[in-house]
Amino acid sequence: MTAGCGLLASCEVFRENKVLITCHVQSNEVEHPGEIMRLPIDGQEMIFKKVPEFSQRSIAAFQPFPADEGQGNGLLLQLDAKGKNYLEAASRLHQGMIMLTMINAVPVDMVQLDQPISDGRFTIWRGVSDATIKELDKFYPRLNRLKSSSRWMDMLPSTDKEKLSARRAAKEAEAAEKAAQRDLERGIVRPVPKTRDIPLEGFKTPGT
Repeated sequence: MTAGCGLLASCEVFRENKVLITCHVQSNEVEHPGEIMRLPIDGQEMIFKKVPEFSQRSIAAFQPFPADEGQGNGLLLQLDAKGKNYLEAASRLHQGMIMLTMINAVPVDMVQLDQPISDGRFTIWRGVSDATIKELDKFYPRLNRLKSSSRWMDMLPSTDKEKLSARRAAKEAEAAEKAAQRDLERGIVRPVPKTRDIPLEGFKTPGT
């Protein structure tokens, strides 16, 4: 039963995700023809590696924002540990090159890798639709609601189960905030839960 629930949790995160986000680093004709893709962008042909540096499977959280000049939305992505390492390696090895972002195989944005990116945060500046954001909200928490996956240290959710838990926690926090706001508007004051007093009589320190 436990194993089955774990499998269902994993499937819940990714089985219906209709958004494919891939980020490809610029390449050249020296690469094997089967490993590159040629794309017409802004009136010129550009070459990128077919294999992405990371994809939506590496997303731990995201935060949308309005793009400039009515170009849809942008996204700030927080990558998990593995994606963070891939992004840092790519930004160090390919400085000066272009990173292309594609959503569902359609080019939407390009950025130049002008410095190492070590914090795992990658920005898509434009080209993200409202429908894409709505779909991402089904699977990943917003960055401003992301909590550590560990009780003891600051740790990004990396496994499918951890990402599912992070999304659930973010949704629960959002629902609680909305309920509190409704109560405030209605003038309802709910009592604050009291911390149970711990009797000191039966408490013993280790080794006593």
